[in-house]
Amino acid sequence: MLRYLTRRILIIPFALWLVNLLGFTYAHFARPIRAARTPYLPFVPESGPLIPTYQTYLQTFFSPERRSFIQGEVIITIQSAIVASLGLLSLALVLSIVIGVILGLSAVRNEPPGVRRWLTFVATSGLAMPSFYIGSLLIVSSISYVLWKGPGTALPFPMQGFGWDNHLVLPTIALMARPTMQIAQLTAGVLSGELSKQYITAGRSLGQTWRSIRAKYAMRNILAPVILTITGSFRLLVGELVVVEWLFSWPGLGRLLAQTLVPPLLSSSQGTNLFLDPEVVATVLTIFGAVFLFADLIASFLVRIFDPRLGFTDDAKAQ
Repeated sequence: MLRYLTRRILIIPFALWLVNLLGFTYAHFARPIRAARTPYLPFVPESGPLIPTYQTYLQTFFSPERRSFIQGEVIITIQSAIVASLGLLSLALVLSIVIGVILGLSAVRNEPPGVRRWLTFVATSGLAMPSFYIGSLLIVSSISYVLWKGPGTALPFPMQGFGWDNHLVLPTIALMARPTMQIAQLTAGVLSGELSKQYITAGRSLGQTWRSIRAKYAMRNILAPVILTITGSFRLLVGELVVVEWLFSWPGLGRLLAQTLVPPLLSSSQGTNLFLDPEVVATVLTIFGAVFLFADLIASFLVRIFDPRLGFTDDAKAQ
């Protein structure tokens, strides 16, 4: 297991550098092309050669003086965006895990082992609706509620803006719907399969209750696939963060990335000079890449702790 984790850790710097380089290269070449085709964009300075420009970016990025874009309002924007996105992601992930596991456990039938039908309907409905569709439904429902109640009625929850209060409700619901159903479906499936195994039957024949068997043995044996599913759900949350933050005007990394990719006058947002800025695009994509890679690394470590057979297999292959 140690060799496996060491290899993964050594790969991370190269992978992040590759993501950074590809993001910088795309923005460097695409920005003048898009500017030429979109005459109403703000002034776009001419780009120099790629390699010298990228070298300058790396030097200023790692420089203790922190010149270039790192100095001024942009770095403050990136820092505040990281805080906003991490808060939203953490809340959505925790709620997805808690609600998903509870739904999955509630849907498991002991005798005979199986999954109750209501979970299939609920999970299918949740998995069929992406986050932007759920977010649109929430916005339409809020507007319909105000129109139904009449003039002067306040929105039940804010549809746009930032705040660590009820502003979190709608974007959190939109983000967590699909991951919750994924976790619930996987938990119920693997647990019902585990309850069908021979050692469960032997435990029941010795007089142990279903509750004790599930708590002591079955749940421990399904932790590895549940952790992998949670990791996949987290990747889904990060991927859908761009759309959800843009939809609810949540000032996080997802919205910042959308601002760099969408011309300002083609959207409902205010104009911004960050459109296809190579330095900002490369930095934001690198942050997203780091989140993905470290989440996978932590999941791999936890899975090999709860399922030692995987660690033994890796060591045997290494030898």
